[in-house]
Amino acid sequence: MSILEKMVTAVEETVNQALGINLLDMIIQIAATIILILIVKKFFWGRITEFLDKRKAYMETELSEAEKANEEAFNLKKTREKELKEIRKKSKDYFETAKTRGEEEKNRIINHAKKEAEVLMVNTQKEIEAEKKKAKQELKSEVVSIAALMTEKMINKKIDEKDFQNITVDNIKGSDEL
Repeated sequence: MSILEKMVTAVEETVNQALGINLLDMIIQIAATIILILIVKKFFWGRITEFLDKRKAYMETELSEAEKANEEAFNLKKTREKELKEIRKKSKDYFETAKTRGEEEKNRIINHAKKEAEVLMVNTQKEIEAEKKKAKQELKSEVVSIAALMTEKMINKKIDEKDFQNITVDNIKGSDEL
């Protein structure tokens, strides 16, 4: 045996002891793997890289679209928040305006009612005064009538004190019936 053969045998034994496989089996496995790599590279590598490139481009497109959508959503959120703040402010202003108008209307109605009540009181007071005057006038008229009747009856008769009282009482009773 030559030195080369001894070395091959020594390497074979060492690999066999270390890995538990035969050197020939290992060389066959390596050769098969290299052949497989060459076949894949020859027939499939272009398709695989093309597929991976397309997938990469698609992922980049999706990522950029997602970033744009996220940015648009963020801007839309800011816009809606501003609009919401403006709407809240406007509604608060409307509420305050309505409240102020309500207070003004309430005061106007109260003042109007007070004026009407004063006018009504004045008119009522005038009516009462007119009724008092009318009643006094009627009372005076009645008293004059009664006095005239009494005088007429006294002139027609000679009256003593007792008759005068009777005539007065009769006339008072007669005027009560009126």
